[in-house]
Amino acid sequence: MDSNFITDIIRRSNRNQLMVWGVALILVLIAIAFSLNQYYNLLAGPFIVDKAYIESIKDVQHLDKFYVTITADRTQDTLYTESNTNYGVETSKYYYKGLHLDNDLLLVKTSNVDNQPSYTGALTTVSSDEQGQVLNPLLIDYPNFLPFMLDAGDFHTTGLAGMAAAAIALLVCLWGILRTMGRIVNHERHPIWRGLERFGEPAGVADQIATEVRNSAQTVGKAQVTPNWLVAAQKSTLEATQLKDVMWAYKKIVSGRGGKRISALVYDRYGKMLTISGKEAQIDETLRGIAQRMPWIMVGYSAQAQAAWTKDRANFIAAVDQRKQQQNQ
Repeated sequence: MDSNFITDIIRRSNRNQLMVWGVALILVLIAIAFSLNQYYNLLAGPFIVDKAYIESIKDVQHLDKFYVTITADRTQDTLYTESNTNYGVETSKYYYKGLHLDNDLLLVKTSNVDNQPSYTGALTTVSSDEQGQVLNPLLIDYPNFLPFMLDAGDFHTTGLAGMAAAAIALLVCLWGILRTMGRIVNHERHPIWRGLERFGEPAGVADQIATEVRNSAQTVGKAQVTPNWLVAAQKSTLEATQLKDVMWAYKKIVSGRGGKRISALVYDRYGKMLTISGKEAQIDETLRGIAQRMPWIMVGYSAQAQAAWTKDRANFIAAVDQRKQQQNQ
C-alpha cells in the first residue's frame, strides 16, 4: 500500500458505487419503458369503447387501449365466484359475469355482486385456473364467449401504486448517482473519510495510518496491526480504529443456505464496531494477533459479556482499562 492508499480505496469505492447505481438506473428505466402503455392507460383512461371495439380484438396482450369502460346489451350472472381466505376468514370475493355484446359474450370479473349495465376494468388474458374452472364449463352452453376477459378490479389504485414505486425507484437511483458524483468531486464527503474524523483532522489521520501501514504494519489474518492502529482494508472498503480504544473482539458465524459467513467483530470504547470478514482460518489468525498485541482486551463472545457491553458499558470499559494498566506496570 502506498501513502495515499486510503484515497485510492475511496476512489475505487466511488467507482463501484457509481457502477451499481448506474446499473440500477438502467434496470428501472427498462422497467418503466415496458410499462409505458400501462401508464398511458392509467393516466388517459378509462377509454369508453363500444361493442365493435371489443369484438374486433385479435390480441388482447398488445392493445393500445386496454383500460376501458364497456356497456353491454345485458349482463348475465354466470354463478361462478372466487373467494380468497386467510386462516379461514374470507378476505375477498369476486363474481364472474357474462356481458352480452351482440353475438358475443365477454367474461367479467368483479367484486360487485349486482349485475350492472356497464363495467370498467382492464382487458386481459384468462388465467389457466379461470380457463379451466370458469370459462371452459361456460363454453359448453355458451360457445360464443370471447377468449379474453375484463378484470373490473381496482386497476387504477394498483396502477398508481406501481407508478409511484417506479417514480421512487427512479428518484433513489438518481439520488445515488448524484451523491456518488459529489463524493468523486470531493472525497471528504465519503463515509470512509468522515469515519476518520473521530480520531482528529482526517487528512492528518489518513497520513498517519498510511505511514504506519507502509513502514511498520504486521499482518494478522485479514487485518493489519501497526504501532497505533488496527486496520481492515480491502479494495473498496476501509475500517480502522486506534489500538488504545479496542475493548472487545470475538468471532461471529452466520449460517445460511449460501454457507457460512465468518467475521471478527471488534468494538472500541466509543461503541463503534469494526467488521473483518474472511475465511475461518483467517479470522482465527486475526483474533489471535489482536489478542497477542492487546492482551488486556476482552476476547470471545458470551451472553454475560454482551449484557455487560449493552447495559453497563462504562464498567466494561473500566475493567479493560484496569487490566491494561496492570499489564503495563
